[in-house]
Amino acid sequence: MLGLVVLLGICSIVMACCIKFVVLLFSIWNGRSKITNSSYAPGWNERPKDLKIGDLDKIKKHGSLHNYLLHLHQNGDKSIAVFWWGQQRVVSICSPDMFKDVIKLTDRPKELFTLLEPIITADSIQYANGQEWENRRKWLYQALRPPFLRSYIPIFVKIANETADLWSMLGATDVIELPDEFLSMTIKGITRTCYGNVFDNAEEVYNMTHVYYELYDEIEQLLKTGPHDVGSVREKQLHAICEKMKRKLQDVIDKRCNEQDKRSIPFIDALLQSGIPEKQVIAEALTFLIGGLHNTGYLLAWTVHYLTINKHVYHELLTEMKSRVGSNCTEKLKNYIFDPNTCLRYVINESLRLTVISSFAARYSEDDIFVGGHLIPARTPILMALGVSLRSESNWKAPEKSCSYITLNTIYLHGIYLADKIFGKLLKFWHWQA
Repeated sequence: MLGLVVLLGICSIVMACCIKFVVLLFSIWNGRSKITNSSYAPGWNERPKDLKIGDLDKIKKHGSLHNYLLHLHQNGDKSIAVFWWGQQRVVSICSPDMFKDVIKLTDRPKELFTLLEPIITADSIQYANGQEWENRRKWLYQALRPPFLRSYIPIFVKIANETADLWSMLGATDVIELPDEFLSMTIKGITRTCYGNVFDNAEEVYNMTHVYYELYDEIEQLLKTGPHDVGSVREKQLHAICEKMKRKLQDVIDKRCNEQDKRSIPFIDALLQSGIPEKQVIAEALTFLIGGLHNTGYLLAWTVHYLTINKHVYHELLTEMKSRVGSNCTEKLKNYIFDPNTCLRYVINESLRLTVISSFAARYSEDDIFVGGHLIPARTPILMALGVSLRSESNWKAPEKSCSYITLNTIYLHGIYLADKIFGKLLKFWHWQA
């Protein structure tokens, strides 16, 4: 029972990190590589056979944009490439050195994210650029500062204990569906910490879960088939489900405004006090709900999977947690979670790498810029193929294998600070071997 509680405690910690993770993908660092020539990127002048769909058919053939980028970059051997997103030419890069050339950029090309616009709406922070982005970023970072994140830990521990109690009643032959179980934990964790006291009620959590699953089914359909035809049954169904979710979030906001005995909930309170229009409040709440739930839930499931197939790491992690925390789930646990030099942090970082939670980020410059010595004309979308970098043999030994989990006393650091300040703060992806 203790091992199960500790294991679920690990999951609660990952949930805390993922709340930061979704937001801090926007964090960026300074620096430029040397300009070696003024040529365009290789393949710049090549045109697709069909100028209307560009390379979208190839992306569909490969099953996902991430898989297509792996093919395009030859699994990381080719650091820069060009492809067509419909009628828009896009430059894709996967080299950490090239990331330094664009990491100062904050404007995101809206055309690469239009597929989600019917769901998160055009008012979402996902489509904010320039000064509007800067203004909205301020309240966002303020709401997710470490002191606030520390206050979430007791809630995550309570959820972990609730789940442990349920699992302890299962029989030896009962099957635990990890994605479903951890998505349920994640929904409880995110709604209770970020959206209000209303989700202390189990029925409210259940209702939100039901609506969310309906919505995510529609998102998966969009990703598979592309935009629905105007006026089609699928478009009307998507619109109806989106409206249902918006009404649910509106109800959450109304109840939060009318609560008499309020505990501090920095995220929703920052939204309500930001001065942005109500439709933007709904859009932001919806964006972070969708962005956080599946990313966190699936990361939790994969982290537990990696630990089950690397039992020496699990036992070392369990030993470390017993030593550092014991049964004290308050201040000792909080200090342990935010310590960057622990086995726990290595496990979380490696899980982020192996799972490829976010396969790409995208930016553009208002002016011509040089990336890796190649000229990129103004307003050209520049896609940072993070997932390719995380699977490149140039950066990692045996990048596809979860056996990259190594005990602390056999780790050596290779000095690749790929994710430092891409994922925010001091989350470093290390290149290690036995």
